[in-house]
Amino acid sequence: MTDAKKPTTENIQITDIFELEQLKDLTRDFSKRFGFCAFILDSKGQTVIEKTFVPEYCKKILSEQKNVIKCLKDTKKRMVLNKLVKKCWAKYRKIVVPIKFFDKKIGFWVTCGVPFDVDEKIVFAIANLIENFINNFMKTYENWWLEREKIIKVLNSLISQQDYDTLLEKIVSAATELLKTDRTTLFIFDGEKLVSKVAQGLDKEITLPLGDGIAGQCAIDRKIVVIDKITEKTKISKIVKDYEVKNLICAPVIYKRKLLGVIESFNKQSSFTAKDRHLFSYLADATAIALNNVQSFMALERLSIIDPLTQLYNRNFFVKNLEKEIMRLNRYGGSLAIMFIDLDDFKKLNDTYGHTVGDIILKEFANLIKNSLRDIDIAARFGGEEFVIMLPNTEKEGAYATAKRLQDKIINTPLAGHKVSASIGIATYYKGLTAKSLIERADKAMYRVKKTQKGSIIFWG
Repeated sequence: MTDAKKPTTENIQITDIFELEQLKDLTRDFSKRFGFCAFILDSKGQTVIEKTFVPEYCKKILSEQKNVIKCLKDTKKRMVLNKLVKKCWAKYRKIVVPIKFFDKKIGFWVTCGVPFDVDEKIVFAIANLIENFINNFMKTYENWWLEREKIIKVLNSLISQQDYDTLLEKIVSAATELLKTDRTTLFIFDGEKLVSKVAQGLDKEITLPLGDGIAGQCAIDRKIVVIDKITEKTKISKIVKDYEVKNLICAPVIYKRKLLGVIESFNKQSSFTAKDRHLFSYLADATAIALNNVQSFMALERLSIIDPLTQLYNRNFFVKNLEKEIMRLNRYGGSLAIMFIDLDDFKKLNDTYGHTVGDIILKEFANLIKNSLRDIDIAARFGGEEFVIMLPNTEKEGAYATAKRLQDKIINTPLAGHKVSASIGIATYYKGLTAKSLIERADKAMYRVKKTQKGSIIFWG
């Protein structure tokens, strides 16, 4: 394994991998089988597992404290040697097998007190048996560790993601990759039904009522569902046309008892295992945390750019986006128009009918604006009863048509039961203008309307 692929193992100790009782059982079984003592040291030579069996000839040697010290010193010398079998100071054979985790020594298996009258071939066979057992066990654990590291990396990447659409794509990709399935669908619960926000092989959203299909039932039962063989009797909703589902695993996505959605993965080559269930459960939990995080982030982000009364964008957001659009136009060319709108005699309405009625007028006027624009247009509350609209890819004629359409709606739509008019000033972009100067021109055009004929439309210049 190259260094680039090695996980971080600096602090791994033998007791992080083996349970102490497991190690005790290993040394005890070994001693019973072969009649030799065995114990385990950590990487620094400290005893982790004491001898559970000591032959009589070893008891005689270790009855004196000085011999115990000699034995320990001799063992520590053997730890730095590469030979499995070596003659010890007491004229017995000693087996010292390093326990390695990704080539790092994390401990040692020691078998000592092997008399010289034991056939040397048998001694080396025992040493090789111990070495092979430890190496094979550690290899299995290394593979598990790599998989664990991969899973942790995937889950951490989900939890740290702040872009909603990217998060949904990552969740689906992670499920398919980790479970080795064919495809995955992520449903988001909108408060009433499940909506397939991301579904591999599906190019449009599908909705499922709670209780409909496996995913809908999973949302109600709130527990993982595994079906290893789909039959004609299986209650499954066919989402992707011409796609045969052979098996599936489905899990609810829940954050603090609140249903956020359901994740469903299909067609694993083999059956889903207990390990797959645990893995999918971890993924569902990480998905819940990640979705809650990104939804909270989106809510905070929305608060920072949305006017709370009208639910239009605020002034700062509008100006920043206008600056970006002008930078684009200066580089690539194009057209742009700005509308500056002021509700006529709004202060008088406020003073006469109160601020509650004034707020309703502002909200209803904001809705009129929203319903008069294209998806690419940006409308914002500039302050008080003033509003601005950015019309990308729009010449003078198009800007006037939009303003006239809005004026007609205002004339024909009472706001909070009152007839209201609006004065509109328009300025169009040409190369060299800044966002500030373009807004100022539209603003000045609007004030010309206020001074000459309220409720009409005037262009700058």
